[in-house]
Amino acid sequence: MIDLRGKFSVDQEAVKRVLDQEISHAYYDITVNRSKVMNSWYQSEYDEFLVPDRNIFSDKSYIIKQSSIESNDEYQEKLERMRLFPLESKFLSAQQRIYDENNVNRTYCDDYIPFWLNKELHYDDAGAGITEFYRDKVLFVKEVLGFGAVITDVMIDDKGQTILDSNGMVIPYSYVIRPHELYNFDFKQGQLVLLITKQRYWTLDRKQHTKWRVFTPDRIQVYHQEGVAGSGAKELITDMENPFGRVPATLLRGAVDANTSFVVGKPRRYSLKGLYLAASELFYDLQKGSELFAHPIPVYSESIAKALSGIEQDSKYNANDIKEAVGMCIVYPDDMEVPSTLFHQASMEGLQHLREVIFRDLMSLIFLLASVRDKSVVKSNVSGSAKRFDNVEEQGLLAQTAMDMEEIENDQLKMQAMIRGENPDDFFINYSKHYDLSSADEIWNDLVEGAQYGVTNLGLYKYQVHEYLRKRSAPSEIKDQIMEEIETLGMPKKPSDLSALQNIIDRTRLAMKAQPELLSSEAMESLGGSLDMIEEESQSSIDS
Repeated sequence: MIDLRGKFSVDQEAVKRVLDQEISHAYYDITVNRSKVMNSWYQSEYDEFLVPDRNIFSDKSYIIKQSSIESNDEYQEKLERMRLFPLESKFLSAQQRIYDENNVNRTYCDDYIPFWLNKELHYDDAGAGITEFYRDKVLFVKEVLGFGAVITDVMIDDKGQTILDSNGMVIPYSYVIRPHELYNFDFKQGQLVLLITKQRYWTLDRKQHTKWRVFTPDRIQVYHQEGVAGSGAKELITDMENPFGRVPATLLRGAVDANTSFVVGKPRRYSLKGLYLAASELFYDLQKGSELFAHPIPVYSESIAKALSGIEQDSKYNANDIKEAVGMCIVYPDDMEVPSTLFHQASMEGLQHLREVIFRDLMSLIFLLASVRDKSVVKSNVSGSAKRFDNVEEQGLLAQTAMDMEEIENDQLKMQAMIRGENPDDFFINYSKHYDLSSADEIWNDLVEGAQYGVTNLGLYKYQVHEYLRKRSAPSEIKDQIMEEIETLGMPKKPSDLSALQNIIDRTRLAMKAQPELLSSEAMESLGGSLDMIEEESQSSIDS
């Protein structure tokens, strides 16, 4: 990690002009407008557009424009009745799978593990846990809004004094910056040398004020501004030396944006916004069309239908003959009572057909272009091989997202370790890049067959066991102990050894789910004893 203090100069006069005149970066309007569009599509999952901050949120009028042939009343009716399809929230949920099934492994310095494990429970400025912070906040800003930042700060009390833990070390925390809050920034030689943020806050008595922060490698300054939308004068309340030696921020970029020379990012699925709207408008038009033009289909008894068609004397008749003579109708036996809902169901029949044929095809196209499968039409009875093949593109998207988030979290964690005086090299974050639909049983079968036929080496065996444990959601303590035993025992050769190991894992996992308090005593003792038996069997087979 490079200490940039004193390496790059920042024009303080230019910074002062930016603050006084509130000059945003060159791509500010672009990033904010894009985030408004995609955030509106995300919010359609909840159909909530009434929020106090219009800098980032917008109502449906930002998405649905008024046509030149629509009256104001017709336009307002469309805004009220058109339901925006919540596709963006579905796509983000698919990406959030990277945090399922123990996919993230965090390694801390052994000397202060209790601090970091406790820190995971209250990680950011709002008290959210580390998984909630990165899965729900950071990933949302990066993928849906398209541009932002994660910033690390240290806890300071009301008197301006740094708060220390029981070891006498500072306590870092993180918070996320959205596109409209990332006001200006500058790079030199690939290093972030200036970051200016503008965040709006509300007091307990609902007074609004704005806090400006200016980060350079040498100093951190905080300004307070009162008034609606920050219309008052800016008062410098903090001016301190930067203890990080760099701007303590990691920029978040969604999809690449070549038009801005890759300076900013854009929402991952910004190119799909037209298809989102097409799907929503299609369904709205189908509904409205059914109300205006879809009259109820006539419902006749057999005798009446035959009489109207002129074939009432025939003992047998063809339904197509009746349609040609009478038109579209529904025929029911003479001795049956007509259900009260039959007329309503008949009037919706044509609409339902159009919805299934046209709308489903359009939705499938959208999911295909976004490289994410439509979970509502996935068949569960296909083979495992077919599932893997069908899921190749989705695996690529999840692996790409995991790589990005791994870099972001590593940068933040190592910076937090450094500010505490710990060695950043002792800290490491690893995101799994393996996201197929194979079950734990399939992984175990591959493991057993590989051992039986002698085609699995020790490295591959360790990898497969680790994936099996991950699929079983085994706790980190058990995973570490089993992997240590594998290092000691080497590669098991007999299926009985593998079966014994599987039984140990399953028994321990079930015991811990039933009685979590056994983790530190009986469960661990049972696990160690069972592994000792495997070691004795392996040693005896080697000696013989």
